[in-house]
Amino acid sequence: MIWKENMDTASAIIRNNYSEVLYSFGKDLQSAVDTALQKYLIDLITSEIARLRKRELIFEAKFKFDYKSFSQRMAEDEEFVIDTEKNVSKVRESDMAEWEFCHKGIDDWTKKLRNILMMS
Repeated sequence: MIWKENMDTASAIIRNNYSEVLYSFGKDLQSAVDTALQKYLIDLITSEIARLRKRELIFEAKFKFDYKSFSQRMAEDEEFVIDTEKNVSKVRESDMAEWEFCHKGIDDWTKKLRNILMMS
């Protein structure tokens, strides 16, 4: 497949043998490509959400909170910060950055997934 892109659309060159098989089933080429891309993107996005969620669960187990609750407590409760740093290894900025990345990534990919699902 060869992709040609402009600002609003992209086009692809489909091999004749693929299009011939589609036509023999009475299927529209554009609909088939749209359906195939939608399924492929759903698979990619759900895999990415699962990967990020797996990483996020590691932090939730380590700190015994979900991201939103933990970050809120860390921002508002100095005693919680002291207690957390005593009982859990030092809360490193890199841990918080990675946890935030996972959390926000899950949200972003979930929104994209919802948009793709609503297109069908």
